[in-house]
Amino acid sequence: MALVFQFEAAGEWQRCYLSGVINEDSEVTLGSLLSQLQPKVVFNFRRVDSINSCGVRAWITFIRQAATGREVAFEECTPEVVSQINMIPNFRANSRVLSVYASYTCGQCNHQRNELFQDGRNLPKSIGTQLEPVKCEKCGGVMEMDEIEDEFFAWVAA
Repeated sequence: MALVFQFEAAGEWQRCYLSGVINEDSEVTLGSLLSQLQPKVVFNFRRVDSINSCGVRAWITFIRQAATGREVAFEECTPEVVSQINMIPNFRANSRVLSVYASYTCGQCNHQRNELFQDGRNLPKSIGTQLEPVKCEKCGGVMEMDEIEDEFFAWVAA
Protein backbone atom coordinates (compact mmCIF):
# COMPACT_ATOMS: atom_id res chain seq x y z
CA MET A 1 0.00 0.00 0.00
CA ALA A 2 1.40 3.39 -0.99
CA LEU A 3 1.95 6.11 1.58
CA VAL A 4 -1.05 8.43 1.87
CA PHE A 5 -1.78 11.33 4.19
CA GLN A 6 -4.77 13.19 5.55
CA PHE A 7 -4.92 16.46 7.48
CA GLU A 8 -7.01 17.50 10.46
CA ALA A 9 -7.00 20.78 12.38
CA ALA A 10 -6.13 20.36 16.07
CA GLY A 11 -6.28 23.82 17.64
CA GLU A 12 -3.22 25.75 16.53
CA TRP A 13 -1.63 22.50 15.38
CA GLN A 14 -2.16 20.67 12.12
CA ARG A 15 -2.39 16.89 12.47
CA CYS A 16 -1.11 14.81 9.54
CA TYR A 17 -2.21 11.18 9.56
CA LEU A 18 0.17 8.96 7.61
CA SER A 19 -1.01 5.56 6.31
CA GLY A 20 0.63 2.75 4.42
CA VAL A 21 4.26 2.00 3.72
CA ILE A 22 7.19 4.42 3.79
CA ASN A 23 9.41 3.07 1.02
CA GLU A 24 11.23 4.08 -2.17
CA ASP A 25 7.93 5.25 -3.69
CA SER A 26 7.24 7.67 -0.82
CA GLU A 27 9.62 10.37 -1.99
CA VAL A 28 7.05 11.91 -4.37
CA THR A 29 4.25 11.75 -1.78
CA LEU A 30 6.43 13.32 0.89
CA GLY A 31 7.53 16.03 -1.55
CA SER A 32 3.92 16.99 -2.23
CA LEU A 33 3.15 16.94 1.49
CA LEU A 34 5.86 19.48 2.29
CA SER A 35 4.10 22.42 0.61
CA GLN A 36 0.89 21.74 2.59
CA LEU A 37 2.38 21.85 6.09
CA GLN A 38 1.40 24.52 8.61
CA PRO A 39 3.88 26.17 11.04
CA LYS A 40 2.94 23.63 13.75
CA VAL A 41 2.40 20.03 12.64
CA VAL A 42 1.97 16.68 14.37
CA PHE A 43 2.67 13.53 12.35
CA ASN A 44 0.54 10.58 13.41
CA PHE A 45 2.17 7.22 12.58
CA ARG A 46 -0.53 4.84 13.90
CA ARG A 47 -1.38 3.50 10.45
CA VAL A 48 2.15 3.25 9.06
CA ASP A 49 2.62 -0.43 8.24
CA SER A 50 6.36 -0.54 7.62
CA ILE A 51 9.45 1.44 6.68
CA ASN A 52 12.26 0.12 4.51
CA SER A 53 15.77 1.54 4.08
CA CYS A 54 14.86 3.55 0.98
CA GLY A 55 11.85 4.90 2.86
CA VAL A 56 14.08 5.95 5.74
CA ARG A 57 16.25 7.93 3.33
CA ALA A 58 13.17 9.60 1.80
CA TRP A 59 11.76 10.37 5.27
CA ILE A 60 15.02 11.93 6.52
CA THR A 61 15.21 14.18 3.46
CA PHE A 62 11.59 15.18 4.03
CA ILE A 63 11.74 15.74 7.81
CA ARG A 64 14.87 17.91 7.54
CA GLN A 65 12.93 20.25 5.26
CA ALA A 66 9.67 19.94 7.20
CA ALA A 67 11.31 20.76 10.55
CA THR A 68 13.00 23.90 9.20
CA GLY A 69 11.02 26.87 10.49
CA ARG A 70 8.27 24.68 11.94
CA GLU A 71 7.38 23.08 15.25
CA VAL A 72 7.08 19.37 14.55
CA ALA A 73 5.90 16.54 16.78
CA PHE A 74 5.34 12.80 16.36
CA GLU A 75 2.46 10.86 17.92
CA GLU A 76 1.27 7.26 18.06
CA CYS A 77 4.61 6.02 16.76
CA THR A 78 4.42 2.30 16.05
CA PRO A 79 7.17 -0.03 17.29
CA GLU A 80 8.60 0.04 13.74
CA VAL A 81 8.84 3.83 13.84
CA VAL A 82 10.37 3.76 17.34
CA SER A 83 12.98 1.34 16.03
CA GLN A 84 13.95 3.86 13.33
CA ILE A 85 14.03 6.71 15.86
CA ASN A 86 16.40 4.67 18.04
CA MET A 87 18.69 3.59 15.21
CA ILE A 88 18.77 6.83 13.20
CA PRO A 89 18.82 10.07 15.22
CA ASN A 90 18.07 12.13 12.08
CA PHE A 91 14.78 10.24 11.64
CA ARG A 92 13.00 12.69 13.94
CA ALA A 93 15.21 15.76 13.33
CA ASN A 94 14.26 18.19 16.11
CA SER A 95 10.73 16.79 16.48
CA ARG A 96 9.19 16.13 19.87
CA VAL A 97 7.77 12.64 20.45
CA LEU A 98 4.35 12.85 22.12
CA SER A 99 3.38 9.18 22.17
CA VAL A 100 4.55 5.72 21.15
CA TYR A 101 3.11 2.22 21.01
CA ALA A 102 5.05 -0.64 22.58
CA SER A 103 4.27 -4.29 21.82
CA TYR A 104 3.36 -6.49 24.80
CA THR A 105 2.76 -10.24 25.13
CA CYS A 106 1.06 -12.05 27.99
CA GLY A 107 3.19 -14.85 29.41
CA GLN A 108 0.09 -16.77 30.53
CA CYS A 109 -2.15 -16.79 27.45
CA ASN A 110 0.14 -15.37 24.69
CA HIS A 111 -2.28 -12.52 23.95
CA GLN A 112 -0.53 -9.61 22.20
CA ARG A 113 -1.35 -5.93 22.13
CA ASN A 114 0.16 -2.52 21.72
CA GLU A 115 0.23 -0.23 24.75
CA LEU A 116 0.19 3.54 24.18
CA PHE A 117 2.74 5.60 26.14
CA GLN A 118 1.86 9.31 26.19
CA ASP A 119 3.89 12.33 27.23
CA GLY A 120 2.61 13.66 30.56
CA ARG A 121 0.91 10.35 31.37
CA ASN A 122 3.01 7.19 31.23
CA LEU A 123 5.83 7.96 28.78
CA PRO A 124 9.13 7.68 30.67
CA LYS A 125 11.21 10.85 30.87
CA SER A 126 14.47 8.97 31.39
CA ILE A 127 16.06 5.55 30.94
CA GLY A 128 15.55 3.19 33.86
CA THR A 129 12.15 4.58 34.83
CA GLN A 130 9.97 1.89 36.38
CA LEU A 131 6.96 1.35 34.12
CA GLU A 132 3.50 0.53 35.44
CA PRO A 133 2.52 -3.11 34.87
CA VAL A 134 0.35 -3.76 31.82
CA LYS A 135 -2.52 -6.14 32.51
CA CYS A 136 -3.79 -8.61 29.94
CA GLU A 137 -7.40 -7.91 29.02
CA LYS A 138 -7.93 -11.61 28.20
CA CYS A 139 -6.72 -13.35 31.36
CA GLY A 140 -5.69 -10.58 33.77
CA GLY A 141 -2.04 -11.65 33.80
CA VAL A 142 0.83 -9.22 33.71
CA MET A 143 2.10 -8.64 30.17
CA GLU A 144 5.75 -8.17 29.21
CA MET A 145 7.14 -5.71 26.71
CA ASP A 146 8.46 -7.49 23.60
CA GLU A 147 11.57 -5.26 23.60
CA ILE A 148 14.00 -4.53 26.41
CA GLU A 149 12.45 -1.43 27.98
CA ASP A 150 15.64 0.64 28.22
CA GLU A 151 16.49 -0.14 24.59
CA PHE A 152 12.97 0.63 23.36
CA PHE A 153 12.97 4.00 25.15
CA ALA A 154 16.64 4.80 24.35
CA TRP A 155 15.56 7.80 22.25
CA VAL A 156 14.30 9.50 25.45
CA ALA A 157 17.91 10.06 26.54
CA ALA A 158 19.01 11.40 23.14
